[in-house]
Amino acid sequence: MKANNIQNWKASTIVLLSLLISAILIGCENNNDLQQTQSTKTEVEMDTNKEQDNISEYTSELESLQMQTEYMNMQNQYLVSVIKQMMKNFSNEEMLEFSKKQFVYELQVNGESIPRNERLAIPQGDVEILLLEKGMGYDFLPPKWLEKGRLSGDYIDHILNFDTTNWTPLGTDGTVATAQGYKTTNMKAGERVSLNITDDLKEKLDLVTNKIQIDVN
Repeated sequence: MKANNIQNWKASTIVLLSLLISAILIGCENNNDLQQTQSTKTEVEMDTNKEQDNISEYTSELESLQMQTEYMNMQNQYLVSVIKQMMKNFSNEEMLEFSKKQFVYELQVNGESIPRNERLAIPQGDVEILLLEKGMGYDFLPPKWLEKGRLSGDYIDHILNFDTTNWTPLGTDGTVATAQGYKTTNMKAGERVSLNITDDLKEKLDLVTNKIQIDVN
């Protein structure tokens, strides 16, 4: 009888200990989950704060750029008004010279400008010849003077004596700059491209002669 009581007591003790251990383990797991949740929450809050700081920084930069743009626009408007006022005293010759300076022309071969001696060497392969027209972008000249300032007609027509056989026409049209030209492929070493330009284009390009020579190496 006494032995049975001892066994029952041991069994009850084991069950009680098991329950206590289970409770402790559950408590530890709950505590770990709570700590993990709190840690995750902290990380999210840190990420959110960082993003808010980045947004604030970008907003400040944007506002600064907007202020700079507004200031530059005001400066440009002031300069245009000053130029218009000065133009009232220009003679016809001065107006023509000023109008010509509102347009810049550049003759390029594979992105490289033609040098003053009008001779250029390029590697074999594809060849692209472009004539670019760049305007100043300011609307302070009357239309008639703008036309007098730029090359007459279609500016690509100022390239002369150029055999366009096996060449593909090219063209880009932008707000300030436009370009026209030609492209060909697989030019071999030893080949040569020759063309002429008008006196007006020669003056615009500040070149010495009217003949352009391109050698393929």
